[in-house]
Amino acid sequence: MSDWKGVYSEILSSYVGRYKEARGNSQLRNEILAEVKLEILKHEPEDSVGLPPHLRVVKHPFHQAIQRVFLPHLDPEDQDDKIAIIQHILAVTRKSWAESCEGEDAREEKACPTKAGDYKKAFMAFTVVQRIFKEEMDAYDRERRNTKDPKTIGQRNRIIQQWWESVSDERKAEAGRAVEKWNKLGAPKETHDS
Repeated sequence: MSDWKGVYSEILSSYVGRYKEARGNSQLRNEILAEVKLEILKHEPEDSVGLPPHLRVVKHPFHQAIQRVFLPHLDPEDQDDKIAIIQHILAVTRKSWAESCEGEDAREEKACPTKAGDYKKAFMAFTVVQRIFKEEMDAYDRERRNTKDPKTIGQRNRIIQQWWESVSDERKAEAGRAVEKWNKLGAPKETHDS
C-alpha cells in the first residue's frame, strides 16, 4: 500500500513554491492549504490509496499533514517557526483528545463558570463551546495569526467565528446541552454566600 503523499505528490509539489513565497503571511498560507486540500479531494482515486479517514473529515490534521510535506522545502528559519507551531498544535490536539476521552460530563463540569457574575446574561452555545474547547480554539487562533503582535487582535473575532463554523455538530450539541443546564441551574450556591 503506497502513502497518500506519494499518490498526490504532483499536486503537492505544484503548490510548494507558492507556499514558500507566502512566508510571513499566515492568511495566504491557510488559503493555499485550503486550495491543496480541495485539489486533492477532487482527484482522490477510487481504487488506489486514498486519504486516511481522519484527513478526509477534519480540517486541522489535513492542513498539518500538508504543512509537514512542505516543511523540507522551506527556509531554515521558516522551518523552525512551522515546526514549533505544528508541535504546539499536536500537543493541544492530544490534550483535547485526552479530555474528550474523559467524557462530556467531565468537560462540562471543568468548564462550568464558578462566579455569579458569569450568570448575569443567559449562556449561548457559541460562548459555551468556547469555554469547553478553549485550548482547541486558542490553538486555532495561534495557527492563523501572530498572537504576539497586538495589531492582530482585531482579527481574533473573525478567526474565532471561523473556528465556530468548523466545530462539529456533536460538539455544538454538547454545548447546547450545557447551555440548558447552566441557564437552568444558575450560579453555584457558594457564590451567593459571599
